[in-house]
Amino acid sequence: SQVIATGKRRLDDGQWVIMFPEGTRTPVGGKGKYKAGGAILAVGTGVPVVPIAMNSGDCWPRNAFIKTPGTIVVSIGRPIAPDGMGPAELMARVETWIESEMRVITPG
Repeated sequence: SQVIATGKRRLDDGQWVIMFPEGTRTPVGGKGKYKAGGAILAVGTGVPVVPIAMNSGDCWPRNAFIKTPGTIVVSIGRPIAPDGMGPAELMARVETWIESEMRVITPG
C-alpha cells in the first residue's frame, strides 16, 4: 500500500512518522473513530508504535475559532511492538492505551 511504501521510505531515511489515528481533536470525554493507517505501517515494517495521549481538545476544540489558554498534558506510552499482530489487533491495543490514559490526564 502507499501508506507502507511512503512510511517505509521515511523510516529508512531516519525520520519519525507521526500519525493521528483519530484525525482531529476530540471533545473531552468523547471518542473519535480510530483509523488503522499507523497500525498498517507498523505491521508492514515491523516498527513499534509509541502511543501518545494529549488533552489539546480542552484548549483548542475542533472547529473552534477561539483558542482557550491552558495547560496541555501530553502522555507518552511505552512502545508497542507489532510482533505477531495484525493491524486490527495492534490498533485495538493502541486505542485501549490512549483511551485509558485519557481518563488519567483528563479526569472528571
